[in-house]
Amino acid sequence: MQVSAIQQRHFTNYSNLQTSAPKAPEATAAQEVVSQPSAKIPAGFRYGANIHFGGGFFDPNRTVPDIEHEEYMAMSENTKKRYRKICAKFDKTMDKSEMFDAKTAYLPLGNKHTMDEFIKTSRLYLNYKDQPIVCLGRSPKWFLNAAQWMKDGIPPYKFVAFSKYWYRPDPIDGMRKINSMTPTDKEIKAYRKYLDRIKADPQTIVDNFKKTGKRTVITDYISTGKGVTSFLDVMSNYADEKGILEEFSKAIQIVGIGSMDYLETFYHDDEDISEPRVLMPEKLQKYRKNIKQEFYNMDYDMFGEMLLNQNTNECRSTYYPHDAWTVYKPDKFKTGLIKDMKKVKQLVKDLNGNRKMVASFTPAMGDFRNLLNFRILDGLNERNLLKIVHKTKI
Repeated sequence: MQVSAIQQRHFTNYSNLQTSAPKAPEATAAQEVVSQPSAKIPAGFRYGANIHFGGGFFDPNRTVPDIEHEEYMAMSENTKKRYRKICAKFDKTMDKSEMFDAKTAYLPLGNKHTMDEFIKTSRLYLNYKDQPIVCLGRSPKWFLNAAQWMKDGIPPYKFVAFSKYWYRPDPIDGMRKINSMTPTDKEIKAYRKYLDRIKADPQTIVDNFKKTGKRTVITDYISTGKGVTSFLDVMSNYADEKGILEEFSKAIQIVGIGSMDYLETFYHDDEDISEPRVLMPEKLQKYRKNIKQEFYNMDYDMFGEMLLNQNTNECRSTYYPHDAWTVYKPDKFKTGLIKDMKKVKQLVKDLNGNRKMVASFTPAMGDFRNLLNFRILDGLNERNLLKIVHKTKI
């Protein structure tokens, strides 16, 4: 694989790891870890041996290459120090016009408090490490990634792209379906094929439960729960058609994350605010007692940085409302990594000119994502919580 000058400049120890050239005087991060008696690294393992940079495509306008666990572990201590300085200056040096929301253009987790709270929330997923986990949409992705990078962390989870909703809170019914907002039959058919393809369909979930006795965790950020209700509407209709609706209800549980302090800003006149719960769509109401639900409250400041800051969400670049279900396949066509502008323009055209729906990945947003990855990995490492070996690309 050819490594650009930009990539070599930012990962100065990359060539040392790839070739038999003489080692630099400074020990690499990998070598430092090896020297620790407690480190257990598989024989023959070399950090950086299979580093990938954006699927082989690197935008020359970006200044920060892709940073995942493998890249972080391949960095020398001097490289880490340099990236800490880049993180500290990023708020002032970024091109705000390239950010999704210029008003909230700041890099999260810049202080010990918010980092500690982020890790605290991420650790909750270790409670479910023996169960299949479905990450519904982009919101929980940062926390689940961190849980994977931790020592004794969770195994690979299932990311299921899902955006938008067609249920809304109702003071009488609890949750009301807005028929004018529901997906078309054509869109539902396309989404079911997507679920089948990634093995997140109701039948796969039921079969796994029968085999292992382990419920599949469906996790998302929950305020009103309208997004999860909409997703369960799709799943329950699919399960019902297959004749496994009751079995499906017994095979899932819901784990919500959110902020009670944030909810209080909306219901400040109420003396008592109950924890958010997902209200079941019509087909599942009969079986709602089968579905276990849990909610985890998070620190309000950290919540604002990781969930209210739209740049944090959008830099995951997997926006998938039902309008797009017939247009592209998120598991095969990563919209954020499209380098063919003709395809980007066609997607925009197909989505009625809505460029934001395509979530075009600007250089600044790419740098934002990778610096936040670095900051999280660095935070785990400083607290001695970072896993020694992890494969991001399986």
